[in-house]
Amino acid sequence: MSRLAIDAGGTWLRYELSGEEEACGKIPSHSMGLGAFIASMVENHGDIDAVAISFAGQVHDGVIISSPNLPVDEPEIEAFAMARYGIKLRIENDLNCAALAESVYWNETSLAAIYAGTGLGSGIIEKGEILHGWRSLAGEIGHVPYKKAPFRCGCGKDNCYELYTSGSGLQKWMAHEGCSGTPDLARLRLDPKCRRIAEMFDEALTSATATVVTLLNPKIVVFGGGVIAENPDVVQKVRERIGEYALAASCEDLRIEMSGIENASLEGAKLLLDTI
Repeated sequence: MSRLAIDAGGTWLRYELSGEEEACGKIPSHSMGLGAFIASMVENHGDIDAVAISFAGQVHDGVIISSPNLPVDEPEIEAFAMARYGIKLRIENDLNCAALAESVYWNETSLAAIYAGTGLGSGIIEKGEILHGWRSLAGEIGHVPYKKAPFRCGCGKDNCYELYTSGSGLQKWMAHEGCSGTPDLARLRLDPKCRRIAEMFDEALTSATATVVTLLNPKIVVFGGGVIAENPDVVQKVRERIGEYALAASCEDLRIEMSGIENASLEGAKLLLDTI
């Protein structure tokens, strides 16, 4: 039998099949819903008996309850997999999966993973376990109110952290300010017309991190995601200014690190397979 790990992110749907058959790859996230993707994998690899999914949205008890950046064809994905194929499935928020992988990598049981990619999110590990909250919504830092913006987030609001410190937020601000090109922070910092967008990104990321640090008091904060990976200097900027924003006592002995995992969300999904 084979086991399938999936990372459904805002840009790519990555997968890794292990066991009797092995395969890995990626497709654009918006090209196929999870239900259709699982169906295609079963069609081509019929011996799959377990699926674990890292999902860039809100999930609870095997059900996708909100998906700001991804299409959803089967909201009740766990029941779908069992009813249609007899496959056990577990789905977790992508940042929860990333935090799980980071906690193993850093060997820490009190950790917050903050990732800025297409969106902004955080996952929390407390005493070695994922902190879920009542409806598995803990850690949604990207949708905490911050400042009004002249456009809306995928969640429907116009004042989210995600509008200021994410890849999608950068693109919206660039379009609003008439800045051309890709959302590259280094380039934006050198452009007098667009420098303010990069400065807003830095401030919002520091503020969001301080909110997580003050509320949850992790021992270590790990930054990741595509925007952070391409602009690692922002990690040092947060280190230098976190004390201006967070409760001083929460900053004592706090470590702020850059992720050392190539794809933490997928690695976290692979760890979930061990729990099925």
